[in-house]
Amino acid sequence: MIRVICVRTGDKYSQWYEDNLKHMIDKYSGLEYDSFEVIRDNEYELQVFNKLQMFDRYRDGTNIYFDLDVLIKGNCNQFLRDELTVCSAWWRDTWHTPLNSSIISWSGDRSDVYDEFASDPEYYMFKYSKGMDQYLYEIKNPNTFVEGFCSFQTVTESSDEFDVYLFNQRYEYMKQSGWWSSYFLT
Repeated sequence: MIRVICVRTGDKYSQWYEDNLKHMIDKYSGLEYDSFEVIRDNEYELQVFNKLQMFDRYRDGTNIYFDLDVLIKGNCNQFLRDELTVCSAWWRDTWHTPLNSSIISWSGDRSDVYDEFASDPEYYMFKYSKGMDQYLYEIKNPNTFVEGFCSFQTVTESSDEFDVYLFNQRYEYMKQSGWWSSYFLT
């Protein structure tokens, strides 16, 4: 069983981003999945931590999570993993964490990722003020993807080298006209 997951809480992302992600998954990713799940429960004040709910909800099968601000233009089967795996954030300055949680994959029960945070969410949100990436890096030390994706912050031209572009908080660009537009819903 393969499950595709995304999170849309708050009002930052409209329905278009959710529909667009599903469109790209269905048309370009090559993933043959059994369910497409959207978490909408706004459980935490710092919304980035709402992603953690997926580890509590989905405790079986193979799971792959995508942020809503990604461009998928090719094979995503390369990101399916048994061990908890996130993106290596090779484009970031060293003051930040070396991880990026725009793509996450794991198989089986990883509720421990959620349970530890949920035991004292105020503490963890304060301690890991840089967000979920910092929490994952310092607490769970996951494996990393190093190929097949890039950050739109550093690679703005289309390249066959990358199947996924992470827009990393530049989600407004996704609705502007550019080479990427042909992959999105109109």
